Amino acid sequence: MTDDREYRWTELGARIREARSGAGLTQKQLADLVEVAPNTVWAWEAGRMKPVHEHLVEVAFHCGTGVRELEGREVVISELRKAAEVSFRDAVEGLPDEDIESIQEFIRFVRSQRHKRGRDGR
Repeated sequence: MTDDREYRWTELGARIREARSGAGLTQKQLADLVEVAPNTVWAWEAGRMKPVHEHLVEVAFHCGTGVRELEGREVVISELRKAAEVSFRDAVEGLPDEDIESIQEFIRFVRSQRHKRGRDGR
């Protein structure tokens, strides 16, 4: 989960509410399934309380969605990638071909090092 300072309480609550409604469950029904009090589900959905990871897993399971979707990480990751692509395009615009080739070589190097670390377990 994200750091509390960056936590999007109301957005998470809205995603929980949407998932619960989409699954055709009331707050009480979801509370019974997750084994929490109904006011706890209300507090999550209202953005007043952050569910612990175990409860988020249970909510995702019973609502037929994923934890990543409830947390909104897919959206954040997508936004970060788009911003990086725009920044990269802006940065390389107007560079000489040899500089662009050097950047591509560096990217290949970084990928090979990541692949190597994955195999070595480092």
